[in-house]
Amino acid sequence: MVKDWAPFWLLGESMTWHGDIGIISGRYHSTEVVEDGQTIPRTVVELFGRSKTGQSICLLIEGLSPTFEVASLGAWDEGEDLPEYLVNRLRSLDAHEDIVSHKGPVMKLTDLGMRPTWQIEVKQPYLVPQLRKKLQQQGWSIFSGDIPYLNRIFLDLDLGMHVSVEGQLIDQRSADDEDGSRMAAVIEAGGVGRYPVDVTVSCNLSNLVAAEPFPVPFKVFSFDLETSIAHNTVLCGAAWIENMQDGTRQEFSFIGTESHILEQMTLVVRANDPDIITGYNIDNFDLPRLFERTEVLAKKVEWRKRAQLFGWGRVPQIESELKRTRAGLMPKRQSTRAWNIAGRAIVDCWWQARIALKPQRETLSFVSKLLFPDDDERHKMDIDASNMDVEWANRPDEVLEYCIRDAALPLDILNAIQVIRRKEAVASVAKVNFDTAANGSTSQLIDSLVIRLADSKNIAVPLTGSADAKEGQITGGYVHDVEAGLHPWIAVLDFKSMYPSIMIGHNICYTTRS
Repeated sequence: MVKDWAPFWLLGESMTWHGDIGIISGRYHSTEVVEDGQTIPRTVVELFGRSKTGQSICLLIEGLSPTFEVASLGAWDEGEDLPEYLVNRLRSLDAHEDIVSHKGPVMKLTDLGMRPTWQIEVKQPYLVPQLRKKLQQQGWSIFSGDIPYLNRIFLDLDLGMHVSVEGQLIDQRSADDEDGSRMAAVIEAGGVGRYPVDVTVSCNLSNLVAAEPFPVPFKVFSFDLETSIAHNTVLCGAAWIENMQDGTRQEFSFIGTESHILEQMTLVVRANDPDIITGYNIDNFDLPRLFERTEVLAKKVEWRKRAQLFGWGRVPQIESELKRTRAGLMPKRQSTRAWNIAGRAIVDCWWQARIALKPQRETLSFVSKLLFPDDDERHKMDIDASNMDVEWANRPDEVLEYCIRDAALPLDILNAIQVIRRKEAVASVAKVNFDTAANGSTSQLIDSLVIRLADSKNIAVPLTGSADAKEGQITGGYVHDVEAGLHPWIAVLDFKSMYPSIMIGHNICYTTRS
């Protein structure tokens, strides 16, 4: 058995890598390869994580086919010959240009009782939504049709966050690449370029098995900005990186021109390669401000400059990665509360403290005094943030020290309420990656377990998010996004639980309201 870095066994020109890793996040990208004059579709899954011994890793995985299931609306008993109409319909599936093959039937329980189902293999994941809609119009019932492609690798192999891997080592951060051979090896394995991780490993589905859970030695990057109220510019910045393997921390501070501050922060992120990015209220302030300032400092066509300013993703700094709409080189807002970025998880300390502590006030000052009442070193310094331009002009050294402390406090708070280890435990139990446990919804955690159970019992999994509302999709409550600013005539009505007793007591049922 070969463990992580020592020793490697030469197999021709390649080396075998073996180790247990914790999966932070993942994504996929679709390409095409030409073999014997034919263009063949190719989809590669990228899983980013950290090994048990502390190395960051990017796995390039092949062999996962995009699939979903279909069933005919007509009744048919197992053991009988297929009706002629069904034979003809299956032939039409084979003739479809986006379908690779179909296999089956397998009798599964559906909302219409036991029905024969067929698994449809599609050329590329992005073709599934359009094909699914077309087959629905042709009278097919669709099952397992809107499960995210990345999730299938966890569901089909019954994997969780902790995975044991054996594959081919194709690149190492510490190795130079003067002849371009390492870049070529990564591209050949389906990657987009040399990844800024310790090791890049290529493997197939058969090389992945579930591992016993272990505390992943995460690296956590916590940062803070001080900005001008008059001009919205970044005045200074600070960051800390904590290594959870040994508890050590590194301090960084950033001053100078605005471009220099952003570039230096990006260099620190890429050089130190953290798994988790945190800070206090970074979802609503620091990340949006960095994104806005990048837009101001670099034009759309200046992709190299934009990558230098805010290219925090665990991927190469190339134009195609900057243009990705999701899980790319630059952090992008995923929802009103969460951001996503390739290879790392963004965990806002403010949100986690709000959930865990339910504090009367949600400021960093209040939360730090609540958790560390007798530790003055963990309280905010006496700087008037509402008058930051004057403070920066009169005493810049104190403002920078203030910023450094505000960057360190989120690490203290996360450790005090055990956020990262709790999220890791949830990910292990729900069998999802860390980012899903940290930023996903409860339904995503439940789906991960329920879908596995349904597959094991031959129960067809219906559509969920993409199902038509008139055909059974559960419609949740409407939550209006709040825009910053002054608004006249504000009214708030919030019923947290619409139990019948509450509806009756407050006369809010539409059938009885008077």
